[in-house]
Amino acid sequence: MNIGIIGGGASGMVLASMIKNSNVTLIERNSKLGRKLLLTGNGKCNFTNDDFENLDDIYNNDFAKKIYSRYDKNEFINFMNDIGIKPKKEVHKRSTYYYPNSNKATSVYYALYDRILSNNVKILYDTFVDNVVIKDNKFYVHSKNNCYEFDKLVIATGGKSYKNTGSDGSFFKIINDIGHKVVKPVPALCGIDYIDNDLKKIKGVRVDAKVIAKVCAESDIEKEFVECGEIQFTENGISGIPVMNLSRKINRYIDSGYNTFLYIDFYDTNNANDYDDVNYSEKVYKNLILYLKNRQKHIYYKSSKDFLCGFLPDELAEVVLKRCNIAIKKVKDLTDKEIEDIAHNLQSFKIDSLSIKGFDNAQITIGGIDENEINNDSLESKLYKGLYFIGEVINIDGKCGGYNLQLAFSTAAVVNESILSGGNDNG
Repeated sequence: MNIGIIGGGASGMVLASMIKNSNVTLIERNSKLGRKLLLTGNGKCNFTNDDFENLDDIYNNDFAKKIYSRYDKNEFINFMNDIGIKPKKEVHKRSTYYYPNSNKATSVYYALYDRILSNNVKILYDTFVDNVVIKDNKFYVHSKNNCYEFDKLVIATGGKSYKNTGSDGSFFKIINDIGHKVVKPVPALCGIDYIDNDLKKIKGVRVDAKVIAKVCAESDIEKEFVECGEIQFTENGISGIPVMNLSRKINRYIDSGYNTFLYIDFYDTNNANDYDDVNYSEKVYKNLILYLKNRQKHIYYKSSKDFLCGFLPDELAEVVLKRCNIAIKKVKDLTDKEIEDIAHNLQSFKIDSLSIKGFDNAQITIGGIDENEINNDSLESKLYKGLYFIGEVINIDGKCGGYNLQLAFSTAAVVNESILSGGNDNG
């Protein structure tokens, strides 16, 4: 049986390292496999985490849950051990992440590469696929003057993020041409841009915060999303893990023209909201007022422009106070109304005029092959028997922390099992 895999990124490499006793050809447009893999986790390769009990943070989680439940993080860890990678835990603020003990993505790359070679996989480098023809249950992959024939074909071409690594989204047209629907690709796991000249002054400022994104249809709030952690102000926008995770959830709406706003809470910076308490925000606001009035009593002798010194970075404190239009005077002379205005801006610092950074600044692509046209049990096309999809090319995505490499592994493992069993027609 001749099996073709188009795309030598993470999912393609994992699958090629799994399939045995078949004639496998891995087709890669670059001169090297796994270019995007080498960038993962800032070069450290965070490949999974302990937070896979609740998959609410996975887009299309009902579809994804079935895949993850069959090949979960423990299966991935076992696979890493099997190819010679010793996993290492790192406990972060809100999860436990797994890395190779070497702290190097290159270790994972060479472990996969060596296993691929041991499986006698044929690798075609610098091979740009410009057409796929499906005829008489065979797949004909065309590239320049060459045509390759396969009994089964796996699409692992990724999305549009980091196009210099090869995933420029060009293969989505071929997927459309053979009759499959592609959900519009949008960049994600990236910073968010805005237009605010005052905020340009705080470029480089980092601070812990809670970031609330609100998506509005006309005047009504339709969706609300919350992330917490360290954020960073950039020259034209805002970044940091919370913002990158929010970008997955709101970029679809921004791209569709919804009014979308960010509200930053510099006071209540944890994720322990009691969402069952409808008065939660009001209680936090009252506590903040009490804190600020007590602060006023202690530093009554300071200038009002220094009221937030020690609470926020100086540059950010200046912007907050400017929004409150407070004249320079002694802290003891701040009025109750001015204290309330400061509290409001500390709890709900609003940023609007949001825009999406481009694919060159995005770690992943949201969108891709419509999951409704893929069998959930096998990831085989519902249109063509023997055609499979794995990895980021599918309309599934996860937040930072190893979710997307876990997706690459889990989808590859499902397809490997399906090919070994001869396919699965159940949806």
